[in-house]
Amino acid sequence: MNNYEDLLKAINSSISVNDVSDLIENNIYNINLSSSKITFDIDINQLSDDLYKNNYKFNLLLLECSLNENFFKFNQNLEECPNFKLISFNQKKYIYLNYLDSYFRIKEFSLNEKLNDIWINFFEKKINSYEILIEPSNYTKLSKHLGKKPKIISYKNNKVKVKTYNYFNNKQIHFLLNFF
Repeated sequence: MNNYEDLLKAINSSISVNDVSDLIENNIYNINLSSSKITFDIDINQLSDDLYKNNYKFNLLLLECSLNENFFKFNQNLEECPNFKLISFNQKKYIYLNYLDSYFRIKEFSLNEKLNDIWINFFEKKINSYEILIEPSNYTKLSKHLGKKPKIISYKNNKVKVKTYNYFNNKQIHFLLNFF
C-alpha cells in the first residue's frame, strides 16, 4: 500500500463485497503514512454498526489478518492468522479454515467462489444481546473478537458471566473462543 486510497481499497476488499469506503473513512483515525508502512486506528464497533444499519454483508473479524497480501490465497502459513487450506478427501476437495492446530471445514471447493466472499459470509450476522459464561482468560480474547468489552455481570465457580450486545450468536461466540 502506497497511499491512503490503497489503504481504503485494501480494507474494503477484505471486509465487504460492496463499496463501503465512505463508512470506513468515517471510522479511521490516527493515520500515519510513512515511506515504509501505513498505520491507523479504526473504530471497529462503530464501523460494524454502520455496516449493519446499511444492510451490508461484512466481516471485520481479524481485520489485521485479512489485510495481509496473501490472506485470500490457499495453503498459506501465516503466523497468528487463520489460513485457508484446500484439502482432498474421498476424491473431493474441501475448503478448510486453519488456525494453529485447529481445522474447520467450511464447504466443498468450487471454482466459482472467491475466498473473499467466503470470508465475508463466514458468519450470519444479526444483533444479539445475551449473557454468556466464559473462562476469565477468554475475556480479553472475546473483547478483541467483538470489537468492544462485554459487561461483566458476575464471577462464580471460576467463570465470568458477561453480557454482550454484538453480531454473533452464542454458538458463534463459543466457536470464536475455541477456534481462534
